[in-house]
Amino acid sequence: MKIALLGNGNIGRPVFDIIYNKEGKFFKDNNIEIKYVLIKSMDEAPFEAPFFTTDFTKIENDPEIELVFEIMGARVSYDFIKRCILKHKSIITANKAVIADHFTELENLAKENGVKLFLEAAVGGGIPIISTLHNNNLVNNINRIEGIVNGTTNYIITSMEKDNLSYDEALKKAQKLGFAEADPSADVLGYDMVRKISILSQIAYGCEVDHNKAYVYGITNITKEFMNAANKIGKTLKYIASSEIIDGKVEVLVEPCLVDSDDIVASVNYEFNFIRYFGDHSQKQLVYGKGAGPATANAIVNDLRLYVAGYDPYIVPYRDLEVIGNSLSKGVYLIEYNGIFDMNLVDKVVDGYYLTKEIDSTTFNNLLPNIKFYAKCI
Repeated sequence: MKIALLGNGNIGRPVFDIIYNKEGKFFKDNNIEIKYVLIKSMDEAPFEAPFFTTDFTKIENDPEIELVFEIMGARVSYDFIKRCILKHKSIITANKAVIADHFTELENLAKENGVKLFLEAAVGGGIPIISTLHNNNLVNNINRIEGIVNGTTNYIITSMEKDNLSYDEALKKAQKLGFAEADPSADVLGYDMVRKISILSQIAYGCEVDHNKAYVYGITNITKEFMNAANKIGKTLKYIASSEIIDGKVEVLVEPCLVDSDDIVASVNYEFNFIRYFGDHSQKQLVYGKGAGPATANAIVNDLRLYVAGYDPYIVPYRDLEVIGNSLSKGVYLIEYNGIFDMNLVDKVVDGYYLTKEIDSTTFNNLLPNIKFYAKCI
Protein backbone atom coordinates (compact mmCIF):
# COMPACT_ATOMS: atom_id res chain seq x y z
CA MET A 1 0.00 0.00 0.00
CA LYS A 2 1.33 3.44 -0.94
CA ILE A 3 0.71 6.41 1.32
CA ALA A 4 1.47 10.12 1.52
CA LEU A 5 2.28 12.32 4.50
CA LEU A 6 1.31 15.98 4.48
CA GLY A 7 3.77 17.61 6.89
CA ASN A 8 7.04 16.69 8.56
CA GLY A 9 7.00 18.86 11.69
CA ASN A 10 6.63 18.18 15.40
CA ILE A 11 3.96 15.54 14.83
CA GLY A 12 4.74 14.58 11.25
CA ARG A 13 8.38 13.69 11.81
CA PRO A 14 7.76 11.07 14.55
CA VAL A 15 5.03 9.54 12.39
CA PHE A 16 7.40 9.45 9.42
CA ASP A 17 10.14 7.84 11.54
CA ILE A 18 7.85 5.05 12.78
CA ILE A 19 6.62 4.18 9.29
CA TYR A 20 9.91 4.72 7.42
CA ASN A 21 11.93 2.70 9.93
CA LYS A 22 9.21 0.01 9.96
CA GLU A 23 9.13 -0.16 13.73
CA GLY A 24 7.03 -2.98 15.16
CA LYS A 25 5.44 -6.22 14.01
CA PHE A 26 2.71 -4.45 12.02
CA PHE A 27 5.21 -3.10 9.48
CA LYS A 28 6.90 -6.47 9.13
CA ASP A 29 3.54 -8.05 8.28
CA ASN A 30 2.31 -5.27 5.96
CA ASN A 31 4.03 -3.57 3.04
CA ILE A 32 3.52 0.15 3.69
CA GLU A 33 5.43 2.40 1.30
CA ILE A 34 5.82 6.14 1.77
CA LYS A 35 5.58 7.56 -1.74
CA TYR A 36 5.35 11.25 -0.82
CA VAL A 37 6.13 13.54 2.10
CA LEU A 38 4.83 17.06 1.52
CA ILE A 39 7.07 19.82 2.95
CA LYS A 40 7.02 23.61 2.61
CA SER A 41 10.45 23.83 0.97
CA MET A 42 13.11 21.34 0.01
CA ASP A 43 15.36 22.92 2.64
CA GLU A 44 13.16 21.21 5.25
CA ALA A 45 13.99 17.73 3.98
CA PRO A 46 16.00 15.96 6.70
CA PHE A 47 17.90 14.01 4.04
CA GLU A 48 17.87 13.49 0.29
CA ALA A 49 15.11 11.17 -0.85
CA PRO A 50 12.79 11.11 -3.89
CA PHE A 51 9.61 11.12 -1.83
CA PHE A 52 10.05 14.66 -0.45
CA THR A 53 8.00 17.14 -2.46
CA THR A 54 6.55 20.64 -2.27
CA ASP A 55 3.86 19.89 -4.86
CA PHE A 56 0.57 18.80 -3.33
CA THR A 57 -1.01 18.11 -6.74
CA LYS A 58 1.35 15.15 -7.21
CA ILE A 59 -0.27 13.53 -4.20
CA GLU A 60 -3.78 14.61 -5.09
CA ASN A 61 -3.61 13.25 -8.63
CA ASP A 62 -1.67 10.04 -8.02
CA PRO A 63 -4.11 7.08 -8.23
CA GLU A 64 -1.64 4.83 -6.40
CA ILE A 65 -2.09 6.80 -3.18
CA GLU A 66 -5.02 5.38 -1.22
CA LEU A 67 -4.30 6.86 2.21
CA VAL A 68 -3.12 10.35 3.17
CA PHE A 69 -1.88 11.50 6.59
CA GLU A 70 -2.76 15.16 7.14
CA ILE A 71 -0.38 16.23 9.93
CA MET A 72 0.40 19.82 8.97
CA GLY A 73 -1.97 21.83 11.15
CA ALA A 74 -1.87 24.55 8.48
CA ARG A 75 -4.46 26.91 7.02
CA VAL A 76 -4.61 24.82 3.84
CA SER A 77 -5.31 21.60 5.78
CA TYR A 78 -9.09 21.67 5.27
CA ASP A 79 -8.73 22.28 1.54
CA PHE A 80 -6.14 19.52 1.16
CA ILE A 81 -8.22 17.01 3.15
CA LYS A 82 -11.30 17.75 1.09
CA ARG A 83 -9.45 17.49 -2.21
CA CYS A 84 -7.93 14.15 -1.23
CA ILE A 85 -11.32 12.75 -0.26
CA LEU A 86 -12.77 13.87 -3.60
CA LYS A 87 -9.96 11.89 -5.25
CA HIS A 88 -11.08 8.80 -3.30
CA LYS A 89 -8.26 8.81 -0.76
CA SER A 90 -8.87 7.96 2.88
CA ILE A 91 -7.58 10.39 5.52
CA ILE A 92 -5.83 10.12 8.87
CA THR A 93 -5.60 13.45 10.67
CA ALA A 94 -4.82 14.95 14.06
CA ASN A 95 -6.14 18.37 13.07
CA LYS A 96 -8.63 19.33 15.79
CA ALA A 97 -9.37 22.77 14.29
CA VAL A 98 -10.47 21.34 10.94
CA ILE A 99 -12.41 18.46 12.50
CA ALA A 100 -14.16 20.69 15.04
CA ASP A 101 -15.39 22.98 12.26
CA HIS A 102 -16.04 20.47 9.48
CA PHE A 103 -16.54 16.99 10.98
CA THR A 104 -20.04 16.33 9.63
CA GLU A 105 -19.21 17.71 6.18
CA LEU A 106 -16.00 15.67 5.85
CA GLU A 107 -17.54 12.50 7.27
CA ASN A 108 -20.42 12.70 4.78
CA LEU A 109 -18.03 13.49 1.94
CA ALA A 110 -15.92 10.46 2.83
CA LYS A 111 -19.01 8.22 2.75
CA GLU A 112 -20.05 9.60 -0.63
CA ASN A 113 -16.61 8.85 -2.06
CA GLY A 114 -16.23 5.41 -0.53
CA VAL A 115 -13.33 6.30 1.75
CA LYS A 116 -12.77 6.67 5.49
CA LEU A 117 -11.85 9.45 7.89
CA PHE A 118 -9.71 8.58 10.93
CA LEU A 119 -9.04 11.17 13.63
CA GLU A 120 -8.01 9.43 16.86
CA ALA A 121 -5.17 11.85 17.59
CA ALA A 122 -7.34 14.97 17.20
CA VAL A 123 -8.41 14.69 20.85
CA GLY A 124 -6.39 13.44 23.78
CA GLY A 125 -3.14 12.64 21.97
CA GLY A 126 -2.50 8.97 22.67
CA ILE A 127 -5.71 8.37 24.62
CA PRO A 128 -7.93 6.08 22.49
CA ILE A 129 -11.12 8.05 23.14
CA ILE A 130 -12.40 8.39 19.56
CA SER A 131 -12.43 4.65 18.85
CA THR A 132 -13.82 4.03 22.34
CA LEU A 133 -16.79 6.30 21.64
CA HIS A 134 -17.34 4.73 18.21
CA ASN A 135 -17.42 1.26 19.73
CA ASN A 136 -19.65 2.26 22.65
CA ASN A 137 -22.13 3.89 20.30
CA LEU A 138 -22.92 0.46 18.86
CA VAL A 139 -24.56 -0.70 22.11
CA ASN A 140 -24.97 2.42 24.20
CA ASN A 141 -26.47 5.91 24.23
CA ILE A 142 -23.89 8.35 25.57
CA ASN A 143 -25.44 11.42 27.18
CA ARG A 144 -22.56 13.20 28.94
CA ILE A 145 -18.81 13.70 28.39
CA GLU A 146 -16.36 15.55 30.62
CA GLY A 147 -12.62 15.74 30.86
CA ILE A 148 -9.26 17.42 31.18
CA VAL A 149 -8.28 17.63 27.54
CA ASN A 150 -5.51 20.23 27.58
CA GLY A 151 -2.10 19.32 28.94
CA THR A 152 -0.87 22.93 29.09
CA THR A 153 -3.53 24.17 31.49
CA ASN A 154 -3.42 21.01 33.58
CA TYR A 155 0.35 21.42 33.88
CA ILE A 156 -0.08 25.02 35.02
CA ILE A 157 -2.76 24.19 37.58
CA THR A 158 -0.85 21.20 38.93
CA SER A 159 2.34 23.25 39.24
CA MET A 160 0.45 25.87 41.24
CA GLU A 161 -1.04 23.17 43.47
CA LYS A 162 1.94 20.85 43.95
CA ASP A 163 4.91 23.19 43.50
CA ASN A 164 3.43 26.28 45.18
CA LEU A 165 3.91 28.48 42.10
CA SER A 166 1.96 31.53 41.02
CA TYR A 167 0.08 31.44 37.73
CA ASP A 168 2.81 33.43 35.95
CA GLU A 169 5.56 31.21 37.39
CA ALA A 170 3.72 28.03 36.40
CA LEU A 171 3.11 29.33 32.87
CA LYS A 172 6.79 30.21 32.42
CA LYS A 173 7.78 26.76 33.67
CA ALA A 174 5.38 25.12 31.21
CA GLN A 175 6.78 27.24 28.36
CA LYS A 176 10.37 26.40 29.29
CA LEU A 177 9.60 22.67 29.25
CA GLY A 178 7.72 22.87 25.95
CA PHE A 179 4.26 22.23 27.39
CA ALA A 180 3.03 25.75 26.54
CA GLU A 181 3.36 27.91 23.43
CA ALA A 182 4.99 31.34 23.48
CA ASP A 183 1.43 32.65 23.03
CA PRO A 184 -0.65 30.38 25.31
CA SER A 185 -3.98 32.10 24.62
CA ALA A 186 -5.62 29.15 22.83
CA ASP A 187 -4.92 26.98 25.86
CA VAL A 188 -5.48 29.26 28.86
CA LEU A 189 -8.59 30.90 27.37
CA GLY A 190 -10.19 27.53 26.60
CA TYR A 191 -10.28 27.67 22.81
CA ASP A 192 -8.32 24.44 22.39
CA MET A 193 -10.54 22.58 24.85
CA VAL A 194 -13.81 23.76 23.33
CA ARG A 195 -12.76 22.41 19.93
CA LYS A 196 -11.91 19.05 21.47
CA ILE A 197 -15.15 18.72 23.43
CA SER A 198 -17.11 19.68 20.31
CA ILE A 199 -15.43 16.84 18.37
CA LEU A 200 -16.20 14.31 21.10
CA SER A 201 -19.79 15.55 21.32
CA GLN A 202 -20.36 15.25 17.58
CA ILE A 203 -19.08 11.67 17.60
CA ALA A 204 -21.00 10.66 20.74
CA TYR A 205 -24.32 12.38 20.08
CA GLY A 206 -24.58 12.39 16.27
CA CYS A 207 -25.22 16.11 15.99
CA GLU A 208 -23.35 19.11 14.68
CA VAL A 209 -21.72 21.11 17.48
CA ASP A 210 -20.78 24.71 16.75
CA HIS A 211 -18.10 25.45 19.33
CA ASN A 212 -18.77 29.17 18.92
CA LYS A 213 -22.07 28.61 20.75
CA ALA A 214 -20.41 26.97 23.76
CA TYR A 215 -19.71 28.64 27.09
CA VAL A 216 -15.97 29.15 27.66
CA TYR A 217 -14.22 30.68 30.69
CA GLY A 218 -10.43 30.89 30.95
CA ILE A 219 -8.00 30.42 33.84
CA THR A 220 -5.86 33.56 33.55
CA ASN A 221 -7.21 35.02 36.83
CA ILE A 222 -6.57 31.91 38.90
CA THR A 223 -4.59 32.45 42.13
CA LYS A 224 -2.88 30.21 44.64
CA GLU A 225 -5.09 31.73 47.36
CA PHE A 226 -8.23 30.63 45.51
CA MET A 227 -6.88 27.10 45.19
CA ASN A 228 -6.07 27.03 48.92
CA ALA A 229 -9.65 28.02 49.71
CA ALA A 230 -10.89 25.17 47.53
CA ASN A 231 -8.65 22.75 49.43
CA LYS A 232 -10.19 23.88 52.72
CA ILE A 233 -13.60 22.61 51.60
CA GLY A 234 -12.15 19.30 50.42
CA LYS A 235 -11.96 20.22 46.76
CA THR A 236 -9.27 20.28 44.07
CA LEU A 237 -9.39 22.70 41.14
CA LYS A 238 -9.28 21.33 37.59
CA TYR A 239 -9.99 22.91 34.21
CA ILE A 240 -12.69 20.80 32.60
CA ALA A 241 -14.56 20.66 29.31
CA SER A 242 -17.99 19.04 29.37
CA SER A 243 -21.06 18.46 27.26
CA GLU A 244 -24.41 16.96 28.13
CA ILE A 245 -27.74 16.30 26.46
CA ILE A 246 -30.39 18.04 28.55
CA ASP A 247 -34.03 18.26 27.44
CA GLY A 248 -33.14 17.64 23.81
CA LYS A 249 -30.35 20.24 23.75
CA VAL A 250 -26.58 19.97 24.08
CA GLU A 251 -25.00 22.15 26.75
CA VAL A 252 -21.27 22.65 26.11
CA LEU A 253 -19.06 24.16 28.81
CA VAL A 254 -15.37 24.84 29.36
CA GLU A 255 -14.73 26.19 32.85
CA PRO A 256 -12.72 25.82 36.07
CA CYS A 257 -14.28 23.13 38.26
CA LEU A 258 -13.88 21.81 41.79
CA VAL A 259 -13.79 18.05 42.22
CA ASP A 260 -13.73 16.13 45.49
CA SER A 261 -10.12 15.70 46.56
CA ASP A 262 -10.61 11.91 46.76
CA ASP A 263 -12.10 11.76 43.23
CA ILE A 264 -9.81 10.01 40.75
CA VAL A 265 -9.93 13.17 38.62
CA ALA A 266 -8.10 15.09 41.36
CA SER A 267 -5.07 12.86 40.77
CA VAL A 268 -4.84 13.64 37.03
CA ASN A 269 -1.79 15.90 37.14
CA TYR A 270 0.67 17.84 34.98
CA GLU A 271 0.49 16.96 31.24
CA PHE A 272 -1.87 14.02 31.69
CA ASN A 273 -5.43 14.05 30.32
CA PHE A 274 -8.58 12.20 31.28
CA ILE A 275 -11.96 11.83 29.62
CA ARG A 276 -15.03 10.43 31.35
CA TYR A 277 -18.24 9.56 29.57
CA PHE A 278 -21.68 8.51 30.80
CA GLY A 279 -24.16 6.25 29.02
CA ASP A 280 -27.47 4.57 29.70
CA HIS A 281 -25.79 1.14 29.83
CA SER A 282 -22.09 1.87 30.36
CA GLN A 283 -22.87 4.27 33.23
CA LYS A 284 -19.54 6.03 34.05
CA GLN A 285 -16.31 5.12 32.21
CA LEU A 286 -12.92 6.84 32.14
CA VAL A 287 -9.85 6.85 29.89
CA TYR A 288 -6.54 8.36 30.96
CA GLY A 289 -3.09 9.06 29.55
CA LYS A 290 -0.70 11.63 28.14
CA GLY A 291 -2.35 14.08 25.82
CA ALA A 292 0.63 15.11 23.72
CA GLY A 293 4.15 14.15 22.62
CA PRO A 294 5.14 10.72 21.26
CA ALA A 295 1.74 9.32 22.25
CA THR A 296 0.15 11.45 19.52
CA ALA A 297 2.33 9.91 16.82
CA ASN A 298 1.50 6.48 18.17
CA ALA A 299 -2.25 7.20 17.92
CA ILE A 300 -1.85 8.35 14.32
CA VAL A 301 0.05 5.20 13.35
CA ASN A 302 -2.55 3.08 15.15
CA ASP A 303 -5.18 4.61 12.87
CA LEU A 304 -3.10 3.24 10.01
CA ARG A 305 -3.32 -0.20 11.61
CA LEU A 306 -7.10 0.13 11.91
CA TYR A 307 -7.37 1.19 8.27
CA VAL A 308 -5.36 -1.81 7.06
CA ALA A 309 -7.48 -4.09 9.25
CA GLY A 310 -10.63 -2.80 7.53
CA TYR A 311 -12.03 -1.11 10.64
CA ASP A 312 -15.19 0.83 9.85
CA PRO A 313 -16.04 3.37 12.58
CA TYR A 314 -19.71 3.39 13.53
CA ILE A 315 -21.25 6.82 13.04
CA VAL A 316 -24.29 7.71 15.14
CA PRO A 317 -27.31 8.62 12.97
CA TYR A 318 -27.64 12.37 12.62
CA ARG A 319 -29.73 14.21 15.21
CA ASP A 320 -30.69 17.86 15.02
CA LEU A 321 -29.89 19.07 18.55
CA GLU A 322 -29.56 22.71 19.50
CA VAL A 323 -26.18 23.65 21.00
CA ILE A 324 -26.20 26.07 23.92
CA GLY A 325 -23.81 27.51 26.46
CA ASN A 326 -24.39 27.87 30.19
CA SER A 327 -28.18 28.13 30.27
CA LEU A 328 -29.64 24.84 31.52
CA SER A 329 -27.63 23.35 34.38
CA LYS A 330 -27.65 24.33 38.05
CA GLY A 331 -24.56 24.40 40.23
CA VAL A 332 -22.67 25.29 43.37
CA TYR A 333 -19.83 27.76 42.83
CA LEU A 334 -16.81 29.12 44.69
CA ILE A 335 -16.57 32.75 43.59
CA GLU A 336 -14.10 35.63 43.84
CA TYR A 337 -16.32 38.67 43.42
CA ASN A 338 -15.81 42.38 42.78
CA GLY A 339 -18.53 44.28 44.60
CA ILE A 340 -21.30 43.53 47.07
CA PHE A 341 -22.40 39.90 46.89
CA ASP A 342 -25.99 38.80 47.55
CA MET A 343 -25.57 36.87 50.80
CA ASN A 344 -28.91 35.12 50.23
CA LEU A 345 -27.06 33.03 47.65
CA VAL A 346 -24.21 32.09 50.00
CA ASP A 347 -23.73 28.82 51.86
CA LYS A 348 -20.46 29.90 53.50
CA VAL A 349 -17.53 32.28 53.10
CA VAL A 350 -14.07 30.69 52.79
CA ASP A 351 -11.07 33.05 53.08
CA GLY A 352 -13.12 35.83 51.48
CA TYR A 353 -14.44 33.66 48.65
CA TYR A 354 -18.17 32.92 48.40
CA LEU A 355 -19.36 29.32 48.28
CA THR A 356 -22.88 29.52 46.93
CA LYS A 357 -25.92 27.41 47.52
CA GLU A 358 -27.15 25.65 44.37
CA ILE A 359 -28.09 28.37 41.90
CA ASP A 360 -29.51 28.21 38.39
CA SER A 361 -27.70 29.38 35.29
CA THR A 362 -29.70 32.62 35.04
CA THR A 363 -28.65 33.67 38.53
CA PHE A 364 -25.03 32.76 37.82
CA ASN A 365 -24.97 34.59 34.49
CA ASN A 366 -26.28 37.72 36.22
CA LEU A 367 -23.33 37.53 38.63
CA LEU A 368 -20.76 36.89 35.90
CA PRO A 369 -19.88 40.51 34.96
CA ASN A 370 -18.53 41.12 38.49
CA ILE A 371 -16.86 37.75 38.97
CA LYS A 372 -13.06 37.91 39.01
CA PHE A 373 -12.67 34.14 39.10
CA TYR A 374 -14.80 31.13 39.96
CA ALA A 375 -14.93 27.36 39.90
CA LYS A 376 -17.99 25.15 39.70
CA CYS A 377 -18.40 22.16 42.03
CA ILE A 378 -19.00 18.93 40.12
